[in-house]
Amino acid sequence: MKCGTVTAGDGCTATAEDYGTATAGFAGTALAGYHGTATAGDHGTAVTGAYGTATAGDYGTAIVGDHGTALAGRGGTILVRYWDTLLGRHRVAVGEVGEGGIEADAAYVAVGGKLTRKDKLTRKDKLTRKGKLTRKGK
Repeated sequence: MKCGTVTAGDGCTATAEDYGTATAGFAGTALAGYHGTATAGDHGTAVTGAYGTATAGDYGTAIVGDHGTALAGRGGTILVRYWDTLLGRHRVAVGEVGEGGIEADAAYVAVGGKLTRKDKLTRKDKLTRKGKLTRKGK
């Protein structure tokens, strides 16, 4: 297992490997690998691999891989990669905070191609995320 904790100041980049934690300040970029945690300040970008958690501040961008969780502040953008079982390929669910019901500082995951608040997941949603159900519920 690769682990690490990296912190960078404003406008800088912090990169951590798998299972690591990367934190960057204002307008910074935080990158973490598989199962990692990336946190960036306002106007920053937080990116993690599969099963990771990306948190960006106001006007920031949070990007996560398959089965990941993303949060962004006011005016932010959330992108969550997921596997589309019907098309047999990866896709990206995208949301803008303040549009389409996407709320600031709330954790989102991709379910059936749509962003869903993690604290609002149903049992069916959880099975869909694990690949046990298709988007049609079969």
